[in-house]
Amino acid sequence: MSLLAAAIQFAACAAIATGAAGLYLGAQNQRWLSRPLPALWSGVTGAALLPLGVFLWSQVVQLSTAIFAALVLIMLLFIVFPAIGALRTFIRNAP
Repeated sequence: MSLLAAAIQFAACAAIATGAAGLYLGAQNQRWLSRPLPALWSGVTGAALLPLGVFLWSQVVQLSTAIFAALVLIMLLFIVFPAIGALRTFIRNAP
């Protein structure tokens, strides 16, 4: 794999992770911030970054593979983000 392809894949992962984080931080039940980000702006930003990540990934692999990989990464992040928030709450409330 060339260095350019690796950089594009890293940028795709970063765009998808940032988009998923934006969607999560705009949710009312998020546990990272004391209050959620404005839902409209975080939703628009997150929704714009997810297809950008798919587009970047499709420059390196087939489109179907890029969509599948993006969905798998999004599912993983939407499991990990609340777990991190719960862990932070647990650590903060520990005696």
